[in-house]
Amino acid sequence: MRSIVEEENKTLVPSVEEEHPLGKEGPHDKNINYHDPFTILGVEVADILGMRGENEGTALWRVRMAQLGDEAMRERLKVEFGCAGERKVEEPKEEDTELKRSDYEAWVASQFRDEWTAQYSASYGSFDDTTRFGPMRFTDEPAPGYTAFPIGTLQVFSVKVAGIKRSLQWPLDVFGFVAVRDCIDKNRNIIFNLTRNNCQTLTEKDRYLVLTGPTRAIVWPTHVTIEVKLTLKGATESEDKDLSFLDDPLFGRHVRYPDLFRRYKTSKLSTLEFTLGHIVDSVEATIFVRVIDGSWPDSRSGQFAAFSTTGVRDKDSRSIDRQKIVLLDSRGDKVLVTGDGEIELFTAVVSVETRGTLKVCVKLWKTSKSKRNVVEDECMGFHTSGSQEKQW
Repeated sequence: MRSIVEEENKTLVPSVEEEHPLGKEGPHDKNINYHDPFTILGVEVADILGMRGENEGTALWRVRMAQLGDEAMRERLKVEFGCAGERKVEEPKEEDTELKRSDYEAWVASQFRDEWTAQYSASYGSFDDTTRFGPMRFTDEPAPGYTAFPIGTLQVFSVKVAGIKRSLQWPLDVFGFVAVRDCIDKNRNIIFNLTRNNCQTLTEKDRYLVLTGPTRAIVWPTHVTIEVKLTLKGATESEDKDLSFLDDPLFGRHVRYPDLFRRYKTSKLSTLEFTLGHIVDSVEATIFVRVIDGSWPDSRSGQFAAFSTTGVRDKDSRSIDRQKIVLLDSRGDKVLVTGDGEIELFTAVVSVETRGTLKVCVKLWKTSKSKRNVVEDECMGFHTSGSQEKQW
């Protein structure tokens, strides 16, 4: 895999997941197990078509069946695509053809919206709706029956604008959203969300989005979809540009231990780098920080972060232990504290392996016009055995 993290970003890299680089073999050289949906979904539809002698309709139907677990949807797909080989083909609209030619990832994202609306809007509302479920659903009362248990989740550690097109120059004023959809309710679980009037300025040295989510843990037993709509702010609204408009499906991965991986997605003007973790057998941790004695000093800025460590490791898995989840970084400004002493974190939900440990760390700076000195740096560990409260 080509690294573009610290290089001069004059070119964009291809969209590829780090631990699964694309090979040069042709479609007939790939070893595909049609009874394993995860393996099927790792291959492009175009590569599957024609394999094993089936016609295009049957092959496409196989892929769609693997993608969708909804029984009602499967019945609809049988009618729409048909095992006999005939499938419906609509004439592409002129604007769709132009979008596909100029920005393929944006065209895919627009198709995803249309397909989602047709399939799920009756049950889950508008395509733009956010998830209806929050964290701590079973903190005060246990889940009924056997409806809650540890499961594989996706942890988003960071999202970075790793490359930009030659015509763009740093700094960039960026707004929009990054969200993830899972099987819980098919709606957006917001990771990043800023309006045009409250955009984030990215520089060549600091290209990371300030994440404000997820709202709840991202469940990942089969597949999830990362959805991105980032806009580059212009002098006027008419001069705004789509910095990144795409959706990225992630399908289930056969791992026994928590694993760190990266994905790069390239659109018309930029390449995004996602640093992600597959946290197996995990539970949801919700973090609150409160000043219980005295007050937060005016001269102190701070960063609160979490680290989710694993209980058991595998030599072939990339450790997540050193991956920081930034809960709050005041970036030189005063930390905001509510009237009851609670510190307003950017994000508070972290996935933790049942055999692992959650570490919450705080770093304080004494700021001045000329320099920023670290005056306190401390971490505290929490095991996943239950609800815990500790004091610094």
